Amino acid sequence: MPAIYVVRVTLRARDAATVGGFTGTIVESAVLRALGGQLHGEPHKPFSVTPLFLGGRPIVDRAALAPGQAVWFRAAFTDPRQAQAFTMWVAQRAELLGGRLRPDEVEYVEVDLDRVSLPDTRCFRARYLTPTRYAQQPLMRRSRPLYDFTPRPINLFKSVVRHARHLGMTRLGAPFLRWVYTYVALTDFGCRGKCVTTVKLPNGGIARGYVGWATYMAQNRKRIRSMWKTLEIARHLNASTGRSMGLGVVDITPLTCPDEKRSL
Repeated sequence: MPAIYVVRVTLRARDAATVGGFTGTIVESAVLRALGGQLHGEPHKPFSVTPLFLGGRPIVDRAALAPGQAVWFRAAFTDPRQAQAFTMWVAQRAELLGGRLRPDEVEYVEVDLDRVSLPDTRCFRARYLTPTRYAQQPLMRRSRPLYDFTPRPINLFKSVVRHARHLGMTRLGAPFLRWVYTYVALTDFGCRGKCVTTVKLPNGGIARGYVGWATYMAQNRKRIRSMWKTLEIARHLNASTGRSMGLGVVDITPLTCPDEKRSL
């Protein structure tokens, strides 16, 4: 049975510290280091991470931490051995940022996708907390990847399904994606400030993507359970290229559809 193994780590600042840049790359480096660097070249890495969170917001640019202040991150794995290896590495008092951040709490949760309780509503809201981008197949040869930043339903579900299929997490494919394209509608979206934001990476590069919210409605119930199982995967394994370094972190909230409200 497919499962996702989630490790949530709370850290505390040893002294006053300034954290700069997109901190998802810091967490990714910690995971790769804990696993012996064996996944560096994998195109579909079997894990995803979030950046460091301060309160309810990810640190994607710069933040000042007071002594003893807490931050947290999540790493999710599809291989239980890798999840356990990372948990052990953290439990042995691993340190980040040259020792400025020390682990304080570690939580390990197994999410069984065949047994998890799923909503039954046709509507949901997605909050894209870190830049989210979707790889597109160019119609002409080009030297750089082509990305779409819009939160269209087909972008969201195709990204998650393709990645999950590579990892053996789902058997969903073209029939499900045709259903998404036909019946799942983007009903609203928005953001604070700029919808497309850019973050700086440690190697001098940048990553650009959509940050904001979007609401969706499925106009047909035939594949509702598959829809929610895919969203559960997205919630833990992110929904974007670059998910292993913390892009595409998405929070999913079930909503009551307008026509369901009228029927109550």
